[in-house]
Amino acid sequence: METVDPRIIEIALSRVGGTDFENFSQGFFAATLGADYVPMGGFHDGGADGALDDRVYEAAGTQKFMQASITGEPKPKIRQTVRRLREFGREPRSLMYATSRKLTLIDQLQEELSDELDCRIVIRDAHYFQHQINATPGALQSYKAYVASAASYLGGIGAADTLQLSQGLPAKTLCVFLGQELDRRRGKSDLLEAVSDSLILWSLEGTDPSKDKFLTIEEIEAKVISALPTAKTFIKGVLQHRLDQLVSKGDGGRKVNFHKKSRGYCLPYETRKKIAEENVADEALKLEVSEVFRNRASTDVSTANDNSALIELAVDTCHDVIHRSFHAQGLEMAMFLESENGSDTNLPSINDTLDQAISDRGMSGTDAGLLARLCLSILRGTYYKSSKVERRYLRKLSRTYVLLFMLKNEPRVVEYFRSMSANFNLYVGADLVVRSLSEHMLPKNDQMTKNALRLLKAAGSKLILTDKTLDEVWHHFRTTHLEFVNNYQDVQNYMTFELAKQIDRILIPAYFYAKLERSALKKGPLTWGNYLGQFISLSDIARDAGRDELREYLVNEFGFSFETEDQMLEGIVDEDLVTLTQRIMESRNKVDRESASEEILCRNAALTILRVYQARKSQGERSGGNPYGFKTWWLTQQTRVHSATSQLVAKNGTRYMMRPEFVLHFLASVPSAKAVQDSFESIFPTILGVKLGNRMDETAFKKIISKAREVHDNIDESRAKVLLAKASTQLQSDFIKRYEDSSFFQKV
Repeated sequence: METVDPRIIEIALSRVGGTDFENFSQGFFAATLGADYVPMGGFHDGGADGALDDRVYEAAGTQKFMQASITGEPKPKIRQTVRRLREFGREPRSLMYATSRKLTLIDQLQEELSDELDCRIVIRDAHYFQHQINATPGALQSYKAYVASAASYLGGIGAADTLQLSQGLPAKTLCVFLGQELDRRRGKSDLLEAVSDSLILWSLEGTDPSKDKFLTIEEIEAKVISALPTAKTFIKGVLQHRLDQLVSKGDGGRKVNFHKKSRGYCLPYETRKKIAEENVADEALKLEVSEVFRNRASTDVSTANDNSALIELAVDTCHDVIHRSFHAQGLEMAMFLESENGSDTNLPSINDTLDQAISDRGMSGTDAGLLARLCLSILRGTYYKSSKVERRYLRKLSRTYVLLFMLKNEPRVVEYFRSMSANFNLYVGADLVVRSLSEHMLPKNDQMTKNALRLLKAAGSKLILTDKTLDEVWHHFRTTHLEFVNNYQDVQNYMTFELAKQIDRILIPAYFYAKLERSALKKGPLTWGNYLGQFISLSDIARDAGRDELREYLVNEFGFSFETEDQMLEGIVDEDLVTLTQRIMESRNKVDRESASEEILCRNAALTILRVYQARKSQGERSGGNPYGFKTWWLTQQTRVHSATSQLVAKNGTRYMMRPEFVLHFLASVPSAKAVQDSFESIFPTILGVKLGNRMDETAFKKIISKAREVHDNIDESRAKVLLAKASTQLQSDFIKRYEDSSFFQKV
């Protein structure tokens, strides 16, 4: 039986319309439940509300029903369906809820609603359909008839332009994030130093030399990344320097001690005392806010009977709602709190957050309603008639959120970049291929370029190795081999790490580093022939057979798609290729290089550039059409061609070259969504969250709030998606922005 890729089913279900999903559900359950399943006829039959994007269908008997819906919130839909069925005179004992969305904690949701509604609730979500559609011919046919067309764009020209943001990713918020990244051309070193110092001191809490409790630098790094996963992008490069600064006696005195004997760091008594005082002050602030909540609750009519247990539950729930509100709509919350005059029109909705917080406490019915009313009464006072204590506390949380936002430690920002990783068609430059091979003998975690390429491939991006790129890599191997034989072979036993650093052929120092490390570890010897033999047979290095070997190795190792020269030339005008080649030669001005070789390299670059633009044209990629930016790029560090291509870039309206640092910082270094989610949820309610908020630069904070207000007030969601696409493209190709480890990308 023919089957459909489950990934395509998932995409189609996420985009299917309401009527089509309802028709699909009828066909699916008719095929899987058999003749006992009988769909109801009219749109209003059974008491369903026609304004809702769903229908109710009746199964055999009068007490079993099915509801199909594409809406994202199951609880209100299920509650309303059961209520309307009863209003219609029916007595539902079982309701099957079918949704095109993926849900979490379905078992808990079923149990909770079944108890609340006195009706057995069974939920079938997109994950269920994704893995059941291929099980029976009837179910598959129903999918093809009503749902498959929602994913038909994937196979056609222009598919890239129809990509949509993943469910729940806000275009306006992402516009603000990309905007601040583009504005911050000179990196964020001051902010990173302040944040790093806070994280270091926090990680060392609990150390005590009198109790022989120390942390090594590796343990500090692991603890920091565990708390703030996105710190991985910067903490490794600054950790030793910041520790040295904290150990030295600066203006504020020594804040950290280093014990040589234990090879570990700890907090001196003075620092421990100061941190304890700060912790007391920060914790006291939260307790003061709780007392405000408690006093406000005690005056509410809901607690006229001095219900202290309900008040304490309300206090805890209000704190929970505040934290969840920042999680769900942090930038909007920060804007509201910084506004001069708050009103109902600009306060982000907290009703859904409150309902979820109460539901997670296992409450329903009358008790849940009473708690909700009390919490709303407390929080309305917090937001509209707040005390000084509440304002100070909320603004600290605002700064914590904005700091996490700037550091990408925000679940929605992380999800955006994770989705972006599956978006690209990348022509990988020879320089990056060679750099990846030079990392081959490093520990896996240190193979930065190789890991980045592997991640992109695994995420769904297409990595392309061209005929011309292969020629350049093969040429690099041959010339590197000759240079080694002529200059280093006879002196290799006298080589040191310091001398190896001076060699500019990247594979040669990589070989010496590996050789010296193996010698230090008393492992077997490493020869030049064995080193190059990992990629190509030394005896065939100058023959076509060696080129073919290298091609197959690269395709197998990186999952490259191979593109021939004839394929690259399709649709490219010969005159344009000749003209651009000449401009690049004049721009590079390599007078010391043999002319024929230089012309070949310049033609290769020109052909790749023109191929990027031609591929975008043939695939229907348009500026602003894809919220993740253009799909097709040349991934390379060959910036010498920029000056020769300014007219071409102006003509096409966009750049063609993606910066490798962008891949490392925004795609390859992105932690898992769960790790960031856990981090976000654990930081906000804690002292660490308040401490990090204290480190938020006031000028930077105000700038982001101002930008956010400008975006949210002046553009709608449709326009935001276009601006998001443009900002994504600009950040991907921005060669002015400085990253923390830009020095890593030296020319190959």
